[in-house]
Amino acid sequence: MSARADLGNLEASGLIQIATIEPELEYLFRHALIQEAAYATLLKQDRRTLHQAAAETILALHPDREAELASVLAMHFELAGDSGRAVHYLLLAGDHALERFASKEAARFFKRASELSDPSQVEIRLSAAIGAAKAGWGYPDRDADIARLEAAIVGAEKVDQRLLSEAWFWIAFLRGQRGERPESSPALKNALDRGEEIAESLNDPRASALPKALLGAYSAFTGQLWQGARAMQDALDVVETHGDPVSTAMISNFLTITYARLGEFEKADEILERGRRVAGSSDAISRLDVEITTAAVQLERGELDNAVKSSLACLGRAEDLGAYACVVAATTMFGAASVRKDDPVAAKAPLERGRDLSLVTNMAPMRTLIHGFLGNVKAQLGDLPGGIADWDTALASAGETGDRFGEAHTFWARARAYARGTEPEWEAALQDFDRAIALFEAIGAKPSLARALHDRATALNALGRLDAAAESDQRATELGTQLGLRDMPFA
Repeated sequence: MSARADLGNLEASGLIQIATIEPELEYLFRHALIQEAAYATLLKQDRRTLHQAAAETILALHPDREAELASVLAMHFELAGDSGRAVHYLLLAGDHALERFASKEAARFFKRASELSDPSQVEIRLSAAIGAAKAGWGYPDRDADIARLEAAIVGAEKVDQRLLSEAWFWIAFLRGQRGERPESSPALKNALDRGEEIAESLNDPRASALPKALLGAYSAFTGQLWQGARAMQDALDVVETHGDPVSTAMISNFLTITYARLGEFEKADEILERGRRVAGSSDAISRLDVEITTAAVQLERGELDNAVKSSLACLGRAEDLGAYACVVAATTMFGAASVRKDDPVAAKAPLERGRDLSLVTNMAPMRTLIHGFLGNVKAQLGDLPGGIADWDTALASAGETGDRFGEAHTFWARARAYARGTEPEWEAALQDFDRAIALFEAIGAKPSLARALHDRATALNALGRLDAAAESDQRATELGTQLGLRDMPFA
């Protein structure tokens, strides 16, 4: 009897059904329990033989679709007991998933490849660890990614040096993301030094472009805005031409936010559009990242209603996807917009959720900002001791990580709370406005500087220092006009 006749009998008995006819005839079991029962009747060795035959048949029939079918091939080879080929196809499946921006799926493939590989497969283990970090850096598994990378580097001196350099830089990026600094973290400093040393020895711009862009992003998010922007801008064209779309989209988003914080809105819009094109047909996470970045630009430009609406929509989608790093980022944007709109009631619950998740995801720069905004919210709602505790936490975090951007916004948020209390504390507010302004000027955060100058003028007026108030307000007006800020009084 032929295979087609056998399939016909099984279909007639109700055990299987046709799934598709085109491009090829495909059958499925009518119920998963039937499939499990049929599978359980097979001896272990027979199962392995059948899985091996299935994999070989797929490769023979579809030699041009290896990447597309890599996950299925990996599954069959693993169940056939052929770990070596399973690992090969798991890495291929991970790369294919990354190309489609399927980050969660890619991370799962890379982690499984790491688990199946043995210590002698040094390059494979390193590739799997890098892939898992690249795919999963936005999820709350950062410590595991660092541990996986550091374990894979042991004994990897003779592998492809580009791969080794990339691994060191991913370690540095992930450690920086959780708040470490080269001055106080020997592990981070070593990762930076080793990565730079290897990249320079290769004399190949492609080898160092992505790592330098990632480190530039970290610099920008802690307040070294121009330094970070230059590093990311220099690397973006190289990464976009020779790198992968996931890295291109990620750097585009980081660079867009940095330009917006500098008040370089034309550049921010241009890079945002590039990132949007790259992520246009990607997975939900990457599209969500672009929308969060859009909210960040709206926030800096002063489109507060749009920023609230966009970030709140992103919050809901991020929660549904389990993308907790995205929840933290969207919360930060929503909290900042709500504080600027003097709406502490709306901001409180999302900020508290973001604070809790920032601990899980180790997003130190965002955590500093969230605590600063949450302090403002609590104080305006009558919980001044709670507000002080959050401000102290934010300033301590900023000091530990060298985060001048977060420190400046904490002073600014605290000053606004003092100024808006039932009995305004104008002297305390003025001191904090002055601290914030000095920091905003130093790091070049022009939109924030314009708003802080305007708030400072209000405090000076209340204290009867009218000439100084007029001078501060004039500076705010000139800067706000130059930048085209939408939320300033003259807009």
